[in-house]
Amino acid sequence: MASRVELVGLPEAPRLTSVVRSALTDFYFNSGRLVPANVAWGAGMVGVLVVGLIWPLGALLLSPLLAFPTAGIFRVAARVVRDGADPARRDLPAAFGAGARPTLLLGLASVAATIVLGSNLAIGLSGSEPMGWMIGTFAAWGLIVLWCGSIVAWPLIVDPLRAHRPVSERLRLAGLLMLAHPVRFGALGSLVAVIAVVSAILTVALLTIGLAFIALVACRHVYPAADGLEAHLAGARP
Repeated sequence: MASRVELVGLPEAPRLTSVVRSALTDFYFNSGRLVPANVAWGAGMVGVLVVGLIWPLGALLLSPLLAFPTAGIFRVAARVVRDGADPARRDLPAAFGAGARPTLLLGLASVAATIVLGSNLAIGLSGSEPMGWMIGTFAAWGLIVLWCGSIVAWPLIVDPLRAHRPVSERLRLAGLLMLAHPVRFGALGSLVAVIAVVSAILTVALLTIGLAFIALVACRHVYPAADGLEAHLAGARP
Protein backbone atom coordinates (compact mmCIF):
# COMPACT_ATOMS: atom_id res chain seq x y z
CA MET A 1 0.00 0.00 0.00
CA ALA A 2 1.33 3.43 -0.91
CA SER A 3 2.14 5.78 1.95
CA ARG A 4 0.66 9.24 2.36
CA VAL A 5 4.00 10.73 1.31
CA GLU A 6 3.96 8.77 -1.95
CA LEU A 7 0.49 10.18 -2.77
CA VAL A 8 1.64 13.81 -2.45
CA GLY A 9 2.14 15.66 -5.73
CA LEU A 10 -0.02 13.40 -7.86
CA PRO A 11 -0.96 14.64 -11.34
CA GLU A 12 -4.49 16.01 -11.57
CA ALA A 13 -7.21 13.60 -12.66
CA PRO A 14 -9.19 14.75 -15.72
CA ARG A 15 -12.19 16.98 -15.04
CA LEU A 16 -15.62 15.45 -15.39
CA THR A 17 -16.80 18.04 -17.89
CA SER A 18 -14.06 17.15 -20.37
CA VAL A 19 -14.62 13.45 -19.64
CA VAL A 20 -18.32 13.69 -20.50
CA ARG A 21 -17.58 15.58 -23.73
CA SER A 22 -15.04 12.95 -24.78
CA ALA A 23 -17.47 10.14 -23.89
CA LEU A 24 -20.19 11.74 -26.03
CA THR A 25 -17.77 11.89 -28.96
CA ASP A 26 -16.72 8.28 -28.36
CA PHE A 27 -20.33 7.14 -28.35
CA TYR A 28 -21.19 9.06 -31.51
CA PHE A 29 -18.41 7.41 -33.51
CA ASN A 30 -18.71 3.95 -31.95
CA SER A 31 -22.44 3.45 -31.40
CA GLY A 32 -22.35 0.45 -33.73
CA ARG A 33 -20.04 -1.29 -31.26
CA LEU A 34 -21.55 -0.03 -28.01
CA VAL A 35 -25.30 -0.30 -28.57
CA PRO A 36 -25.27 -4.08 -29.28
CA ALA A 37 -23.28 -4.64 -26.08
CA ASN A 38 -25.76 -2.53 -24.10
CA VAL A 39 -28.72 -4.34 -25.67
CA ALA A 40 -27.19 -7.70 -24.66
CA TRP A 41 -26.89 -6.44 -21.09
CA GLY A 42 -30.45 -5.09 -21.23
CA ALA A 43 -31.76 -8.45 -22.40
CA GLY A 44 -30.05 -10.12 -19.46
CA MET A 45 -31.45 -7.58 -17.03
CA VAL A 46 -34.99 -8.04 -18.38
CA GLY A 47 -34.56 -11.81 -18.12
CA VAL A 48 -33.55 -11.58 -14.46
CA LEU A 49 -36.48 -9.27 -13.70
CA VAL A 50 -38.94 -11.63 -15.38
CA VAL A 51 -37.57 -14.55 -13.38
CA GLY A 52 -37.88 -12.38 -10.25
CA LEU A 53 -41.61 -11.97 -10.83
CA ILE A 54 -42.02 -15.75 -10.77
CA TRP A 55 -39.17 -16.90 -8.53
CA PRO A 56 -37.43 -14.14 -6.49
CA LEU A 57 -34.74 -16.49 -5.19
CA GLY A 58 -33.94 -17.57 -8.74
CA ALA A 59 -33.48 -13.96 -9.78
CA LEU A 60 -31.10 -13.47 -6.86
CA LEU A 61 -29.09 -16.53 -7.91
CA LEU A 62 -28.95 -15.36 -11.52
CA SER A 63 -28.03 -11.75 -10.79
CA PRO A 64 -24.24 -12.39 -10.50
CA LEU A 65 -24.32 -13.57 -14.14
CA LEU A 66 -25.10 -9.99 -15.18
CA ALA A 67 -21.41 -9.38 -14.52
CA PHE A 68 -20.66 -11.01 -17.89
CA PRO A 69 -22.59 -8.55 -20.09
CA THR A 70 -21.41 -5.75 -17.81
CA ALA A 71 -17.80 -6.80 -18.42
CA GLY A 72 -18.59 -7.02 -22.14
CA ILE A 73 -19.76 -3.41 -22.24
CA PHE A 74 -16.75 -2.19 -20.29
CA ARG A 75 -14.37 -4.16 -22.53
CA VAL A 76 -15.82 -2.55 -25.65
CA ALA A 77 -15.64 0.88 -23.98
CA ALA A 78 -12.05 0.20 -22.89
CA ARG A 79 -11.03 -0.63 -26.45
CA VAL A 80 -12.73 2.50 -27.73
CA VAL A 81 -10.85 4.65 -25.21
CA ARG A 82 -7.50 2.91 -25.57
CA ASP A 83 -7.52 2.25 -29.33
CA GLY A 84 -9.58 5.20 -30.60
CA ALA A 85 -12.63 5.33 -32.84
CA ASP A 86 -13.12 2.48 -35.30
CA PRO A 87 -16.79 2.31 -36.34
CA ALA A 88 -16.18 -0.71 -38.56
CA ARG A 89 -14.73 -2.85 -35.80
CA ARG A 90 -16.94 -5.60 -34.37
CA ASP A 91 -15.36 -6.85 -31.16
CA LEU A 92 -18.46 -7.86 -29.16
CA PRO A 93 -17.88 -11.67 -29.23
CA ALA A 94 -14.29 -11.28 -28.02
CA ALA A 95 -15.37 -8.81 -25.34
CA PHE A 96 -17.90 -11.23 -23.87
CA GLY A 97 -15.64 -14.27 -24.07
CA ALA A 98 -12.62 -13.18 -22.03
CA GLY A 99 -11.84 -13.45 -18.32
CA ALA A 100 -14.78 -15.63 -17.25
CA ARG A 101 -13.48 -16.58 -13.80
CA PRO A 102 -12.58 -13.11 -12.46
CA THR A 103 -15.77 -11.71 -13.97
CA LEU A 104 -17.93 -14.27 -12.17
CA LEU A 105 -16.05 -13.79 -8.89
CA LEU A 106 -16.47 -10.03 -9.14
CA GLY A 107 -20.18 -10.46 -9.84
CA LEU A 108 -20.62 -12.80 -6.87
CA ALA A 109 -18.68 -10.52 -4.54
CA SER A 110 -20.64 -7.44 -5.64
CA VAL A 111 -24.03 -9.11 -5.19
CA ALA A 112 -23.05 -10.60 -1.80
CA ALA A 113 -21.72 -7.28 -0.52
CA THR A 114 -24.82 -5.44 -1.74
CA ILE A 115 -27.13 -7.94 -0.01
CA VAL A 116 -25.23 -7.76 3.30
CA LEU A 117 -24.90 -3.98 3.33
CA GLY A 118 -28.45 -3.42 2.08
CA SER A 119 -29.84 -5.73 4.77
CA ASN A 120 -27.84 -3.97 7.49
CA LEU A 121 -29.05 -0.60 6.22
CA ALA A 122 -32.71 -1.64 6.22
CA ILE A 123 -32.56 -3.37 9.62
CA GLY A 124 -30.44 -0.71 11.26
CA LEU A 125 -32.46 2.32 10.17
CA SER A 126 -35.82 0.65 10.81
CA GLY A 127 -35.04 0.08 14.48
CA SER A 128 -35.32 2.49 17.38
CA GLU A 129 -31.92 1.89 19.00
CA PRO A 130 -28.89 4.18 18.46
CA MET A 131 -26.71 1.12 17.81
CA GLY A 132 -29.00 0.14 14.96
CA TRP A 133 -28.78 3.63 13.49
CA MET A 134 -25.00 3.45 13.68
CA ILE A 135 -24.94 0.09 11.89
CA GLY A 136 -27.32 1.46 9.26
CA THR A 137 -25.13 4.53 8.75
CA PHE A 138 -21.99 2.41 8.32
CA ALA A 139 -23.88 0.20 5.87
CA ALA A 140 -24.96 3.26 3.87
CA TRP A 141 -21.36 4.44 3.61
CA GLY A 142 -20.35 0.91 2.68
CA LEU A 143 -22.82 0.94 -0.22
CA ILE A 144 -21.44 4.29 -1.40
CA VAL A 145 -17.86 2.97 -1.30
CA LEU A 146 -18.96 -0.21 -3.10
CA TRP A 147 -20.69 1.84 -5.81
CA CYS A 148 -17.74 4.17 -6.39
CA GLY A 149 -15.23 1.34 -6.08
CA SER A 150 -17.06 -0.71 -8.72
CA ILE A 151 -17.00 2.24 -11.13
CA VAL A 152 -13.23 2.50 -10.64
CA ALA A 153 -12.56 -1.25 -10.67
CA TRP A 154 -14.42 -2.30 -13.82
CA PRO A 155 -12.32 -0.19 -16.23
CA LEU A 156 -9.12 -1.54 -14.67
CA ILE A 157 -10.32 -5.15 -14.71
CA VAL A 158 -10.91 -4.96 -18.48
CA ASP A 159 -8.07 -2.56 -19.38
CA PRO A 160 -6.30 -4.06 -22.45
CA LEU A 161 -3.02 -2.45 -21.39
CA ARG A 162 -3.18 -4.23 -18.02
CA ALA A 163 -4.55 -7.57 -19.25
CA HIS A 164 -1.28 -9.35 -18.40
CA ARG A 165 -1.44 -8.34 -14.73
CA PRO A 166 -3.12 -10.37 -11.97
CA VAL A 167 -6.66 -9.30 -11.10
CA SER A 168 -5.56 -8.72 -7.50
CA GLU A 169 -3.02 -6.15 -8.69
CA ARG A 170 -5.65 -4.31 -10.73
CA LEU A 171 -8.03 -4.28 -7.77
CA ARG A 172 -5.23 -2.96 -5.56
CA LEU A 173 -4.69 -0.16 -8.06
CA ALA A 174 -8.40 0.65 -7.86
CA GLY A 175 -8.08 0.97 -4.09
CA LEU A 176 -5.06 3.26 -4.41
CA LEU A 177 -6.98 5.45 -6.85
CA MET A 178 -9.84 5.77 -4.39
CA LEU A 179 -7.36 6.88 -1.72
CA ALA A 180 -5.53 9.26 -4.05
CA HIS A 181 -8.62 10.95 -5.53
CA PRO A 182 -11.51 10.42 -3.08
CA VAL A 183 -13.34 13.63 -3.99
CA ARG A 184 -13.01 13.21 -7.73
CA PHE A 185 -14.13 9.58 -7.72
CA GLY A 186 -16.92 10.46 -5.32
CA ALA A 187 -18.04 13.04 -7.88
CA LEU A 188 -17.74 10.41 -10.61
CA GLY A 189 -19.92 8.05 -8.58
CA SER A 190 -22.53 10.81 -8.14
CA LEU A 191 -22.50 11.60 -11.86
CA VAL A 192 -22.87 7.94 -12.79
CA ALA A 193 -25.73 7.57 -10.30
CA VAL A 194 -27.55 10.51 -11.95
CA ILE A 195 -27.02 9.01 -15.41
CA ALA A 196 -28.25 5.63 -14.19
CA VAL A 197 -31.39 7.11 -12.58
CA VAL A 198 -32.27 9.16 -15.66
CA SER A 199 -31.67 6.15 -17.90
CA ALA A 200 -33.82 3.95 -15.64
CA ILE A 201 -36.66 6.47 -15.77
CA LEU A 202 -36.50 6.46 -19.56
CA THR A 203 -36.13 2.63 -19.47
CA VAL A 204 -35.35 2.27 -23.19
CA ALA A 205 -32.24 4.43 -22.72
CA LEU A 206 -31.00 2.16 -19.94
CA LEU A 207 -31.50 -0.96 -22.07
CA THR A 208 -29.82 0.47 -25.19
CA ILE A 209 -27.28 3.19 -24.37
CA GLY A 210 -27.20 3.98 -20.62
CA LEU A 211 -24.59 1.53 -19.33
CA ALA A 212 -22.42 1.93 -22.45
CA PHE A 213 -22.20 5.67 -21.89
CA ILE A 214 -21.46 5.12 -18.19
CA ALA A 215 -18.64 2.73 -19.17
CA LEU A 216 -17.15 5.32 -21.52
CA VAL A 217 -17.27 8.02 -18.83
CA ALA A 218 -15.67 5.66 -16.29
CA CYS A 219 -12.88 4.58 -18.65
CA ARG A 220 -12.18 8.15 -19.75
CA HIS A 221 -11.87 9.24 -16.12
CA VAL A 222 -10.10 6.22 -14.62
CA TYR A 223 -7.39 5.48 -17.19
CA PRO A 224 -5.55 8.84 -17.10
CA ALA A 225 -5.74 8.85 -13.30
CA ALA A 226 -4.47 5.25 -13.07
CA ASP A 227 -1.67 5.81 -15.58
CA GLY A 228 -0.61 8.99 -13.78
CA LEU A 229 -0.68 7.34 -10.37
CA GLU A 230 1.47 4.41 -11.51
CA ALA A 231 3.94 6.74 -13.19
CA HIS A 232 4.11 8.83 -10.01
CA LEU A 233 4.64 5.80 -7.76
CA ALA A 234 7.31 4.42 -10.13
CA GLY A 235 9.15 7.75 -9.99
CA ALA A 236 8.85 7.91 -6.18
CA ARG A 237 10.57 4.56 -5.69
CA PRO A 238 14.31 4.76 -4.85
